[in-house]
Amino acid sequence: MPGLFHTSVELSPVSFTVGSVTCTKISVGPMDNNAYLLDAGGPLVLIDAADDAQRLLTLIAGRPVAAVVTTHQHHDHVQALAEVVHATGAQAWAGAPDVAAIADQTGIESTPVWSGEQIETAAIKLEVIGLVGHTPGSITLVLHPDAEGVPVHLFTGDSLFPGGVGATRSPSQFTSLLDDVTREIFDRFDNQTIVHPGHGDSATLGDQRGQLSEWRARGW
Repeated sequence: MPGLFHTSVELSPVSFTVGSVTCTKISVGPMDNNAYLLDAGGPLVLIDAADDAQRLLTLIAGRPVAAVVTTHQHHDHVQALAEVVHATGAQAWAGAPDVAAIADQTGIESTPVWSGEQIETAAIKLEVIGLVGHTPGSITLVLHPDAEGVPVHLFTGDSLFPGGVGATRSPSQFTSLLDDVTREIFDRFDNQTIVHPGHGDSATLGDQRGQLSEWRARGW
């Protein structure tokens, strides 16, 4: 997480729509992790089974789940993965360089994906963008709307927050992450694009675009 971090105070699930997809955001666990449940009328997609499996399963409410996608390998994002996958029979997915570390922690073998690939169910399609720096295999998931006038929505895990990129352990990792975020996110998507991070509040790219040079200068 960056030094500038907006903590969510939402205790109850909050829903928003992206064209035909209803997205429900829920905060779980002691680190206020965001999990996102996507519903387009068919099998669901869960982004980050981070913690509190029973709360997530209550939100799922017995509906079929096609996929559970993990944005990166850090322990606070995978605490409920095994229980949710076993309870729902969903396929797990994760960024290819993080798959082994996730399996070591959870016993769950995720299907590896990376930039240029898609996670597609009967009703939901997510573009995958790999962003190297917070972890070797962090991914952002792009939900392109199926209706005109609706912004693109990005589920960025811990790679991009309001106020900065995710925490890194070295200058080279920071540079890698900021370069990837600049090229793959800010250079591709417009100011109306909405970023949904792995913790805290959402923001538009337009809210943050003017801060990129400041982030690079401060080094975090």
